Amino acid sequence: MSNAGENASLDVPDAAERRRGPLASLQGVFRACEERLNDVNESYAFEVNPEYRLKVRASIGSRTTVGMTYDARARRYRVAVKGKAMVEDDDGEAAESTETEETRGRGIWRTMKKVVIEPEEKRVEAYTQRWSYGPLSIRAIGDYDGETNEWGVRWQLQTFHKEKKKLRTAEIPLGANVRGCVRWDVSSASPEIEGKVGSQDKFSLDVDVGSYEIKVPRLELKIDI
Repeated sequence: MSNAGENASLDVPDAAERRRGPLASLQGVFRACEERLNDVNESYAFEVNPEYRLKVRASIGSRTTVGMTYDARARRYRVAVKGKAMVEDDDGEAAESTETEETRGRGIWRTMKKVVIEPEEKRVEAYTQRWSYGPLSIRAIGDYDGETNEWGVRWQLQTFHKEKKKLRTAEIPLGANVRGCVRWDVSSASPEIEGKVGSQDKFSLDVDVGSYEIKVPRLELKIDI
């Protein structure tokens, strides 16, 4: 009898074991919640680490503009000369996708697109307009290196389907000829939940928290003189 009683007592869990079951389940829930919160923290972000640029632009006559861009982070500047009718995209480059008789400019700017001068590196680059033929377009670029006294000509061939990702722009007037400009971008993906249940399979649920990321890569001060 005593042996039977001892064997029966071994099958009964003590109080510590009974408490350990719900506690382990609760720890699993907390662990899963922590993992999801980490996913959200990594996927939903706001990044502000901008470059600071000063842009000064002046007109020469009725056909030409001269612009100077100073990058405070790189501590370098460049000068660009282009036709006055050219419009600029988010990177300060003349737009290429909507070239018309007006955007091509007049005089020499009907053939030339822009001339870029980098005084510190003693480098000059001259860009022609793009010439189109069917679905293709081509342009030539001449460059001169003042340090090595070398020059060269290269060409670029592309289709009209090439797309250039542009930053979004928000401008704030600060004066008659002064504007502050914020360059920013947003990338996002919607959250998704996928589940499965069946006669042979256990119930499963997969949650994708999605993503939403805002970047501010550049702040600019523009001055027209």
